[in-house]
Amino acid sequence: KENTEEISCLSVKEIKKLARPEFRNNPDKFYPVDTLTKLGFSRNECPKCHNFYWRATETRDTCGDSNCAGSYSFINNGFLKDGKQMTYADAWKGFERSFTSSRIPCTSIPRYPIVARWRNDVDFTAAGIYCFQPYCVTGELDPPANPLIQPQFCARFNDLDNIGLTGRHYSGFIMLGIQVFNYPNDYKFFKEECVEFNFNWLTQELGIPKEEITFVEDVWAGGGNLGPSIEYFVRGLEVGNMVFMQYKTFPDGSREELKIRIIDTGIGLERIPWLMNGTSTSYMVVFKTAYEYLSNKLELVPDQDIWEKFGPYSSQLDVDEAEDINKTWQQIADLVGKELAEVKSQISPIKDMYIVLDHTRTVMITIIDGSLPSNVGGGGNVRNILRRVFAIMHKNKWWDKLGGMQGFLEIFEHHKKDLEGIFGQFKEYKSFNEVIEVEYDRWNNTDETMKTNLQKLLKKRKGVLSLNDWDLCMGSYGIPADTISAISGLEIPTNLYYYIAEKKDKLTKPPALVLYDTTHLAETENLYYKNHLGYDFEATIVDVFLNVSESNRQNIVILDKSAFYPTSGGQIHDTGKLFIGDNQFRVTNVEKVGKSVLHFVEPSLDGDKDAYIGKTVMAQVDEDRRNQLRSNHTGTHIVFAACRKVLGPHVWQNGAKKTLDMAHLDITHYKSLSREQELEIENEANRIICKSAKINKYMMNKSDAEKEYGFSLYQGGIVPGNELRIVNIDGVDTEACCGTHCDNTSEVGWVKMVKSQRISDGIVRLYYITNERAMDIMNKETVLLQDLCKLWGIDQTQILTTAKRFFDDYKRLSTLTKKQDVRLLELQIKCVLGGAASGAVIESDQEDPTLYFSYLKQYAGQLKDAKRGVVFIGPSFIFGLFGSKDMVDVEELKGLLAAANPDGVNVITADKFSLKVKGQKKPVQVADVLQVSIPGVKLDKEAVTKYFCDHGFEQS
Repeated sequence: KENTEEISCLSVKEIKKLARPEFRNNPDKFYPVDTLTKLGFSRNECPKCHNFYWRATETRDTCGDSNCAGSYSFINNGFLKDGKQMTYADAWKGFERSFTSSRIPCTSIPRYPIVARWRNDVDFTAAGIYCFQPYCVTGELDPPANPLIQPQFCARFNDLDNIGLTGRHYSGFIMLGIQVFNYPNDYKFFKEECVEFNFNWLTQELGIPKEEITFVEDVWAGGGNLGPSIEYFVRGLEVGNMVFMQYKTFPDGSREELKIRIIDTGIGLERIPWLMNGTSTSYMVVFKTAYEYLSNKLELVPDQDIWEKFGPYSSQLDVDEAEDINKTWQQIADLVGKELAEVKSQISPIKDMYIVLDHTRTVMITIIDGSLPSNVGGGGNVRNILRRVFAIMHKNKWWDKLGGMQGFLEIFEHHKKDLEGIFGQFKEYKSFNEVIEVEYDRWNNTDETMKTNLQKLLKKRKGVLSLNDWDLCMGSYGIPADTISAISGLEIPTNLYYYIAEKKDKLTKPPALVLYDTTHLAETENLYYKNHLGYDFEATIVDVFLNVSESNRQNIVILDKSAFYPTSGGQIHDTGKLFIGDNQFRVTNVEKVGKSVLHFVEPSLDGDKDAYIGKTVMAQVDEDRRNQLRSNHTGTHIVFAACRKVLGPHVWQNGAKKTLDMAHLDITHYKSLSREQELEIENEANRIICKSAKINKYMMNKSDAEKEYGFSLYQGGIVPGNELRIVNIDGVDTEACCGTHCDNTSEVGWVKMVKSQRISDGIVRLYYITNERAMDIMNKETVLLQDLCKLWGIDQTQILTTAKRFFDDYKRLSTLTKKQDVRLLELQIKCVLGGAASGAVIESDQEDPTLYFSYLKQYAGQLKDAKRGVVFIGPSFIFGLFGSKDMVDVEELKGLLAAANPDGVNVITADKFSLKVKGQKKPVQVADVLQVSIPGVKLDKEAVTKYFCDHGFEQS
């Protein structure tokens, strides 16, 4: 996905705060009052948080949230009897069974990837509804089922400070989603039924008495939507949240009614077996296999007595909600009946182990689904938590105990086993281990530049870093939090990760700027998809626009049909000609706005635009340009497929551009490519071309395409609408793509890899060319080789050895020449010091002043004592060193050069030096001299020489 500009907006919290008073004062309008009443619940205000809640018994005197109730009351008090235990997978299967058989049944669908490639406003899926925003919410796209349920793996990085303690916080978790889309003419169910079905699941499937349940009125906002919500609690634990989306929100907090009413229920799957089993924490149930492996390897056994006493009160350690976290710890220690130091010493290592388990699982899913640790976008979050794990492992001296990298990698295999009961078996991911190994090496060898940046900031801040400074160091400098702590001696702030996540929440992507209104026009009939080999066509002018970017010139023509391809999908536009009557116009640019294709022409159209509307035009697309662009675009698919085969499944497209002279493809990859890898990719791409694979292009229903091909379809980013244009290269690659493509891979001719470069952390750009341009480059290379053979009198097999011999000789001679230049400079200064004149003007044979910058200043003291100066005049520079500042008038000299250099004269001066002298420990300071450097100028050497001679210098 291409990066786009971000703008400030109200945070989710601020948007909710604006809506809360209206929702609170109108329960009949916003909440399912009828169903709750029928189920035997009554509305009350919580005396602690003052939210309104619904209860089935008067003994429930608070809303049920642990912050108000004071603790979790289900720990050591679960709902399963006779030694029965509920597993992670059991919890999902029971939920699925209940909702697929409800009065209005839901369809169960598989999870979406955690990397939200179908959206440009978020990096990761943070809630189940993210899978269906924005297009299902706006009605532009039909959901894959309706109503539906889904076990969606989500990632949130704002609660990292709470993980391992509260039992309910995770960086990566499975959200049991219930999504319902009520269209104006297709109602499914809404608030009343949703409460009924959730109540039935709680009471009938899980067997929880209704007296244990409280429903709490709340407000929800996220992903550009807003609505009332109902949270429900059991024995202090929030089990789920039923969100009823009714509004679209804007960055300033304003809102408008949605035409489609949506239910988004989110239930943390991790909480269900915890609640039912009544264990001291959720982590040992959720990470069962991985927990057993890690705890055995590390020989870590939780003190059950302390954890069972600590568990009910762990809910109070939410950094976001606790007013004084240290005070809260002391209160919990008092309730447990132990000294604070003892409680922390027992909790801390087990908490660290749970963090390792949580973070490694999230890292695994994000990488498998297409993200990489980096300093860019969501990759920064992945890097943060992975490096946090490395820091914890080393802090506790667990790395070697676990067996180093091999033992660490085993954790991921156990995570897969824990998730198989929900997601099925994981496919082999051949590059996964190397991604982790590379990141560990980078963490272990933090770049010196990063450390220097941090030390400069610490000096500037006088040793104290704000939360914003921590964020800067982690995000911009790429320094892990533990390394910042080690270098600065500062403790990692307890709310650091919450601050970073909330800061990001206050940024959003602005809507695209639309310069032309085409809503009144019918869709331009697309001829380039119907026949991409059609270059001549007849059409009718439907409108003429003024070009707002070029002083309202009348040079934009809209036709009822067009074979001109507009810039899109990373491919630049076609060019060609339009013939209107007897007049010929050049088509120089083509853009698509809405459903209309805009043709920018030269020269402009004279007269009233109404005179052109309805006229028939003859059009001609530039065939050579189209063929090269089509080959470059098809070549992009081929190069991408080659990259995945050579480098591994972690490779995803991160952007592409197909111009006439060159194409480039940006891929996700964790390090720079070697020349060998470039050649391997080129060879694999050309093997695909030589196979003459058929390229199929067809329209397909979006849901059907996703089921058949998965989300790897979306290499090029967002594709709205219910129909996708599929480009399928037999046995090679399948993507949703709107570009022009060949009919067979052989038509691409040849792929020539030009170079690759790492353009940002985790992103590599490959430059390549195809077809005629590839032949041009290869022909030039052949001619170059032949010319070298002829010039050197050798055959091609001897080019490398001969070039190496020449280069070695060049280096040897360059070293000798440099020594001679330095010796010559020494002799020139001796002549100046021994001469009768004030100084010397010397014509230099150096191409630039590097020699004088490096070596002349060592004579500053001698020139000062002798009151002498020296000036070297090169082909495009003047460099002088004067023993006294008044020996030259810099402004006068600039004036002499001004006429020949109208863009200005750059003068660099220095008046003091710190010189290292052999045999002396401290450098020698020389002041009140003048060094003048004037590089990159046009000059009249005779005039400059005369100027200095007129000031007492002699020509040497």
